[in-house]
Amino acid sequence: MKFSVVSVLTLGLATGALAAPSNMERDLPTITGVLSGIGPKVEALDSAIEAYQGGDVAKVQSASDSLVAAINAGTTKVSSTSALSGGDALGLPGPVNDLKEKITSAVTHLSGKKAQIVKAGKGGQTYNDLIQQKNAAKKLSDTIVSKVPDNLQDLAGNVAGGISTAIEKGVKDFQDQAKRDVETLAAEVVV
Repeated sequence: MKFSVVSVLTLGLATGALAAPSNMERDLPTITGVLSGIGPKVEALDSAIEAYQGGDVAKVQSASDSLVAAINAGTTKVSSTSALSGGDALGLPGPVNDLKEKITSAVTHLSGKKAQIVKAGKGGQTYNDLIQQKNAAKKLSDTIVSKVPDNLQDLAGNVAGGISTAIEKGVKDFQDQAKRDVETLAAEVVV
């Protein structure tokens, strides 16, 4: 019999819920609100990426900056919440997976525009933006996991870590641009 990570997580979280004291405050709505609030920022970035036809990347850049700001603000909100019980943590996989799907779509569209972005000379900038997004997402993921009971943190980390893993594909797609832009910048300084 095979168990998926979500099945094992659900079983572990349900077990933790039975053992959790019932008088502790929980703040699952704040965490799920943060996740659902980041969703429209990802959608806006995805729309800007899909509309991009080459040249100026200002709209994509602005949407990327807005996304990173939303993730960072969300991390601050989540860090001030109380710990979750195992039962409360059952509410996390759905919103996390919804966000992961949106990010995966945006990264796929971004990778499809790579040739145009590189032609515009913005491959390195895009790579750096992806690194910022990934780092912000990892920090948010780690903060969410810290709110889950200790015995479930490894499993919750696998679920929440899916957000930064989705961005990692874009980082890998644009990784060759990081070095190229450094070389281009160095050549411009020499001239």
